[in-house]
Amino acid sequence: MAPLPAPPLPQGLVAIQPLRGKHCSACRRGPLSLLVLEEGRPRCLDCADLAHLVFLPRGDTALTRRSGEESTLSVPVVRFARRRGRYER
Repeated sequence: MAPLPAPPLPQGLVAIQPLRGKHCSACRRGPLSLLVLEEGRPRCLDCADLAHLVFLPRGDTALTRRSGEESTLSVPVVRFARRRGRYER
């Protein structure tokens, strides 16, 4: 399995919604709906110690803003846009 390209946000953690089914490199579970790249390898949120986070879907900006103010840890979720050829939030 070839390593995935890194998203353009170098600082902090970034979760990725893969377009194709990917499997965790540590526990071999999959296909994953969300993954985190560690050392260029996909990891599930359980293996990356991020399973306690809650996914907030787009559309509710007030909820997103309030949760960001109250929480010390937040991870943006990006998805690869084929048309534009880059990762987008």
